[in-house]
Amino acid sequence: MSKRRRIVAALGLGAGLGAFGLTPLRAATPAEERAAPEEPWDVLVVGSGAAGLSAALAAYEAGAERVAVLEKMAIAGGHTLVASGSVNAYDPEGQKRMGRSDSTEAFFRDTYEGGGRRGDPDLISVLVHESEPMLAWLKGHGVPFDPELFEAYNGVFPRAHRTVMRRHGFVYVETLARVAKRRGIPILFRHRAQKLLLTDGAVTGVECRTPQGIKTLRARSVVLATGGFGASAALRMRWAPIFDETYYTTYAAGSSHLDPATGDGIRMAEAAGAALRDMDAVMAIPFWGGRVLDYPGAEIFLTLGGRRFTDETGTWQSVLEDLSRLGEKEFWVITDARSRKGATFATKVQQGTVRTAQDLSELAIRMGIPANALRAEMEKYNRAADLGRDEEFGRTRFTQRIETPPFYFGRERFDIHYTCGGVAITAKAEVKNTDDLPIAGLFAAGEVTGGVHGNFRLGGNGLTDAFVFGRVAGRSAALRAKTLKGA
Repeated sequence: MSKRRRIVAALGLGAGLGAFGLTPLRAATPAEERAAPEEPWDVLVVGSGAAGLSAALAAYEAGAERVAVLEKMAIAGGHTLVASGSVNAYDPEGQKRMGRSDSTEAFFRDTYEGGGRRGDPDLISVLVHESEPMLAWLKGHGVPFDPELFEAYNGVFPRAHRTVMRRHGFVYVETLARVAKRRGIPILFRHRAQKLLLTDGAVTGVECRTPQGIKTLRARSVVLATGGFGASAALRMRWAPIFDETYYTTYAAGSSHLDPATGDGIRMAEAAGAALRDMDAVMAIPFWGGRVLDYPGAEIFLTLGGRRFTDETGTWQSVLEDLSRLGEKEFWVITDARSRKGATFATKVQQGTVRTAQDLSELAIRMGIPANALRAEMEKYNRAADLGRDEEFGRTRFTQRIETPPFYFGRERFDIHYTCGGVAITAKAEVKNTDDLPIAGLFAAGEVTGGVHGNFRLGGNGLTDAFVFGRVAGRSAALRAKTLKGA
């Protein structure tokens, strides 16, 4: 089995793609890679996730004539490929349709406050004000969005969008990659960037490792869209020692070795003199276990002994802290038949990660906890849901009682999901050096950057960041290339 097929199989992407009209992306053959246009490129984009594909298309649309994407894996998409797909955006028409209202001021405030007031206000302003045209841009390229807006898990307001299809992240990648192909933008697979080329302080290309050996690609502008450093235990422990080698990542269940978020872009940029910020802000979430919902308010979390221990709608950081205070690593998650299940639901039930019980007595037996204790916890929870307030943990968001069988339950643990820190950028997505000045020819977007989220990323803002700043970086990179060419 090829490396690409092993990755697709491990991520569960090989089966069922045809069910919603999508086909897996094909890696370029060695002959195609050798036939790729000679340098210099106008814009080289490193990484083919949401940020990278957005940057490449935006650069092309802004007039860059020769644009290429470098991808170290044998398949496009990075973390976006397996993302649950929530995209926050200012969408006044959508809010009106849902009988609500939103504002750019509220979106800004939620993001700034949610990040502990550590985010860069200029970057947050770009995120907020560019989110509406970003959404229109994605729709214009064929992304089929569900008209219903919702509050993403660890969000604070129902401004999240997702596609009408099941594998939301895959839809974004497949759609944008298809458009890139039509525009003649090559994705050079198995090209792992390892060094930025510098000439008189300006970035002028990328050195990468390919199956055929080391290759040097010259470019007038380079966009880093390589993702974060969550899969690098060495980098995590350098900045956030609590997240040691015992933590996996949410990219693939029970593993980190397939995860492409190894901090390549951060290492290259730092070696070229880039400033870093917010590197201690590493996010861990429960993902591959018993959780099956994409929104808060319809789950209860219990210790393995059957006791509730936290506000389930609080930040993941607060839930992790509450769990860690008990000296535990795992916990139970329970929901019922009434809740709206997310994209991982069917797979988790098929795999046995999530199981069912027809009543509380059966649920207690299957969880291995005393039936009276479980019944008491559920009754107390449902009384709080009726009142709209939980006095024990301060929870105020409930979308329903949890009482309608069958009950769905499973064990959960925290895995590394996102790194909020990275290279420092300007509002034009220019990478800044340690003197707070732009590094000529170098741009960045997405999880490789820091400053957009502060010390915590709100649910739904990660893909928004990637799409918005991918477009910003692509436009800025194209402008520099056109300027250098005298166009």
